[in-house]
Amino acid sequence: MTKARDRRRVEQRQAALDRVITALMASLPGLERAEAVQAVSEARAARGIPLRDLDQHLADHPEALISGEAHCPPVIVRLAKILHTTGHTAVVRPACTDCGRSNLDLPRLGPNGRLCLNCSARSSKGICDRCGRTDTRLAARRAEGLICYSCYRVDPDVVEECVACGQLRMPVARRADNSPLCASCWTGPQYTCVSCGIPGPAKSNGPDGPLCASCHHQRQKPIKECGRCGQVRRIARRATGSRPDICEDCYNGPTKTCSSCGKVRPCHRRTDGAWTCRTCRPGLTQECCRCGRARRVHTRWPIGPVCSTCYTVVLDAAATCTGCGRHQPLIGIAEDGTGICGACAGTAFDYTCRTCGLGGRTYAGAQCARCVLIARLQQLLSGPDGRIPAPLQPLRDALALADRPRGILHWLKHIPNAALVASLAASGEPITHQRLDQLPPSRHLHYVCHTLVHLGALLERDEELDRIPAWLETVLADRPAGHVQLVRPYARWHLLRRARRRAAQRRRPAEPGSFLRTRVLVALELLAWLDDHGLDLGGLRQDDLDRWLDAGNTRTYTIRYFLSWTTGRGLTDKLVVPSIPRQQPSQLMDEDGRWQLLKRCLTDSTMALDTRAAGALILLFGLHASHVRHLSAPQLSRRDGNSYLTIDRHPILLPPRLASLLHQLAEAPHTRAALTRTNRGEPWLFRGLVPGRPTSQTGLSSKLLPHGIDTRPARNAALVALAGDLPAPVLASILGLHPNTASAGQASPRPPGPTTSPPEPTTCGRIRARMSRTESPVSLQAETRRTTATDSETIGQ
Repeated sequence: MTKARDRRRVEQRQAALDRVITALMASLPGLERAEAVQAVSEARAARGIPLRDLDQHLADHPEALISGEAHCPPVIVRLAKILHTTGHTAVVRPACTDCGRSNLDLPRLGPNGRLCLNCSARSSKGICDRCGRTDTRLAARRAEGLICYSCYRVDPDVVEECVACGQLRMPVARRADNSPLCASCWTGPQYTCVSCGIPGPAKSNGPDGPLCASCHHQRQKPIKECGRCGQVRRIARRATGSRPDICEDCYNGPTKTCSSCGKVRPCHRRTDGAWTCRTCRPGLTQECCRCGRARRVHTRWPIGPVCSTCYTVVLDAAATCTGCGRHQPLIGIAEDGTGICGACAGTAFDYTCRTCGLGGRTYAGAQCARCVLIARLQQLLSGPDGRIPAPLQPLRDALALADRPRGILHWLKHIPNAALVASLAASGEPITHQRLDQLPPSRHLHYVCHTLVHLGALLERDEELDRIPAWLETVLADRPAGHVQLVRPYARWHLLRRARRRAAQRRRPAEPGSFLRTRVLVALELLAWLDDHGLDLGGLRQDDLDRWLDAGNTRTYTIRYFLSWTTGRGLTDKLVVPSIPRQQPSQLMDEDGRWQLLKRCLTDSTMALDTRAAGALILLFGLHASHVRHLSAPQLSRRDGNSYLTIDRHPILLPPRLASLLHQLAEAPHTRAALTRTNRGEPWLFRGLVPGRPTSQTGLSSKLLPHGIDTRPARNAALVALAGDLPAPVLASILGLHPNTASAGQASPRPPGPTTSPPEPTTCGRIRARMSRTESPVSLQAETRRTTATDSETIGQ
């Protein structure tokens, strides 16, 4: 009976072993039967419970050895290690489901699969029965129960007297005579790593010599095809049933909350178990082989360790490799000292875009930034049908051809303007001015409207005035019904209609939007004040109006337009709003100071080019900042070797230095956003941040102020100086001024100057005298003659 049972067990064991060998040879075609039998024997799986587990698991999961599935018995881990070590690269070793490392034994089974010893210890937390700590790692069992590692290190059964320091501590090593040494007194053997050259404890001895822990783990990683980028590189995270192999360039670690900065990022676990992101993780500081600075090592190329700055510079400066002739980042050095790419240097570094084949810094999925940008633009701007709407196609083309695609990628991800465009595309509704006017007014909507108009996606319109109705409805949304019934027709049929009629008659663009808003808001403030004081608009008396005006400032005097409108319709009696008396220019710049600033604008190359040009125009011709900002390149012209600027109707001969500044400004490359560098729209001399628009008046004035140029005093001083020699009608015609403005300049006092100065000469003589003291003698005479000719020629015209 016993012999029969034993014989049956032997037959069952042999049948199970045959099934295991057959399954192994089926999943690994290159595996011989003898080699399979040897591997099963080394894995201690030829009999008993391991054989039963292996047989059952392979029957349920025939591809267990090539899938890397972590839900498996321990015998699969041992067998995969043996087969992989013997050269069967198709075998995927199961990885710890917590830390992701596959080069360790996985003795524990967690809720998600196998765990290494360290991760299993971290997960086995509880209450220490000795110190009472909760949620702590448990190290050992004592009479009172389980104790934590802190109690274990000072446990009387563990500590011994260190022979070096005499302290009672847990021994970490022993001398030849078995005397204990604590962690502070023991120094492990030091070796010089043959790979990185850093002295320290050795993790293993390679064929060339000792290896540190970092280089040891690096060499343990297989070189295979990455499942994310498709490149044959060193694998950082091996494949499992749910994910492919991931190379070192594509793998950034699991997404965790960084213990240092608190942000949710791809992190790595420190030795103490805390997760840290790449930014907060301390790195090895070493001398960069390229810049020579002691910096944190970003990567190690064949040329040596490089810092993050040099890493970016080298990848962005791809050149022709002398070895293969391809356009690649040169990260190696040939025998003749020339730069070569990573493939020619014999490494797995290959910075080639898998889409376009160009070499350089890859962005995501082993693609260059431009290929990623094109894909993301298609995804962002597509409508519900998967196609980009026709109005957004010019925007897509302009962004795809940007000089700096990485900047556009940042714009798409972080700037609200891009999110607004994406929402418009996703809605599937036609993108028109009427559709945009239905959205809540904001500066982002304003930018998107100007962008689409600039790119030709929408028809051009007077954006300053056409945005008023949408703004008006937003302002009136929470107002009383009586106020709305008064203010809406006042704004729409009086203010807006009048502004559009005047805008059609102007020779230069204007910005009436702020004035209209002020008049509407002041009218609403008066109506709210009347309600607070129990008054009715029809019963408003002059003393009530005076009381309201006295409590405000000059801004409230614009109520005259509202009261004039209500009086004309019989809603109020005739009321008087005092007019602010017209004042002569009172803020005047010192004449010497004006000429010194003009000299600086013409000669100081450290100032920005647009700041120099704008300052010179204001200081010399007294132009208003709103007039300067609307100057365009077609207003500059050359004739008979001279340069002219048409300010209003008549071209003015420019001094050579000022002409050079303006021509440089007209021909300067665009440095603004990519959308402003298209050839559409007016070629403004002073370009703004909004595509197709010039710089704002506030922005232009703020640029001049740090250089001592206050636009109002500088303009007043220049106008007073010009008005002293030119009749008001002539000055108004030349500079495009109102005759009253030119007359005010003639009636204004002269700018203060030196007390010992002779009587002021004419305009031409004043320019000649000033420039003779501020310019070089050689070029001065030519500029003086040209400037003199400017006044005479302009007056003649």
